[in-house]
Amino acid sequence: MAEGKEQVAWAGRRAVVAFPEHVDMSNAAQIREQLLAVFDRGATVVIADMSATVWCDYVGIDAVARACQLAAVRRAELRLVATSSAVRRLLAAEGLDRLVPVYSSLEAAITAGEPDGPDLPGDPAPPIVVPRRPARPQDRQENGPRPAPLNEAVLRQLIDALADGIVLAGEDGRIVLANRLAAEMFGYQPAELAGQPVESLMPTGLRDAHRLDRASYALKPVTRPMADRARLVGLRKDGSTIPVAVTLSPVPTASGHFVLAVVRDATHERAQDDLIDLVRAVLAEQAQHAEDLLDRVVGSLFHVGLSMDTAAGQPAELARERISDALQRLDDTIHEIRDHIFRSKHPGSGHGAAW
Repeated sequence: MAEGKEQVAWAGRRAVVAFPEHVDMSNAAQIREQLLAVFDRGATVVIADMSATVWCDYVGIDAVARACQLAAVRRAELRLVATSSAVRRLLAAEGLDRLVPVYSSLEAAITAGEPDGPDLPGDPAPPIVVPRRPARPQDRQENGPRPAPLNEAVLRQLIDALADGIVLAGEDGRIVLANRLAAEMFGYQPAELAGQPVESLMPTGLRDAHRLDRASYALKPVTRPMADRARLVGLRKDGSTIPVAVTLSPVPTASGHFVLAVVRDATHERAQDDLIDLVRAVLAEQAQHAEDLLDRVVGSLFHVGLSMDTAAGQPAELARERISDALQRLDDTIHEIRDHIFRSKHPGSGHGAAW
């Protein structure tokens, strides 16, 4: 692919924007315009395909960050594909993996979250319901039949019916139980997570810190959001990452202490907060731009007046040159004021629009 020439592939209202090999100041503006055009055309899912990108500087990351904000404004979903370790480290350093899912392949990003997609291979068959035998007279109480005790199969059906991912870990940090939704969220089959350390569900760079946090939590186990951070990152089996929100609760039992983690996919969470942040950023940028413009206008008018005053005592040829320079400066100032007013009335137009 040629540098700076982004390609877009459409499938319904889903768009894949292919990024070039190098993303930097020379093409970041073109990438922003391309992403803006895709959102303007009504895409509900936009996949920023950086699988061919081997280098991306902070200007390029800013283009992706603005796409995150725009996705929140348009109530669309942004997915990132990054295979280069350098690019993934930069995305993590800027916190983008806490905002949107990062996939290790384009195929994984395309198939993720298919509403009508097939079930995961190896999913268990629906549980067989065994008819209950009639209660014997001695099993009955005065107010009705005695309820049957909860066995493991019934408990499994209950936690699989929950709308959040459930992960139960022992004191050694190994997963004892995970419900169906938690397994699907991290790309596993339901029985695969049992016995794995909880650190396997997070990126490598966060595991050592989490082991320390887990040891600290064991000293004072209370129900609270994990690490008191607004956004966390989960690692899927295929190497992609997703933003998650986690709440921890201690579960003491006769056989030991366990920790129950309620995990929620935070990909679409806090969209309203992102929108508020975007509005604040736009207003702050506009206010700063207006202040800078005022400073330049005052300085320009001062120089115009100084040039006019100096020209009065100069020979005719030099005076005409100074007056011409002053008029040109004044014309430039008028154009700059007009451009600022136009951008303020039409914030979605032009290269200087903040989106």
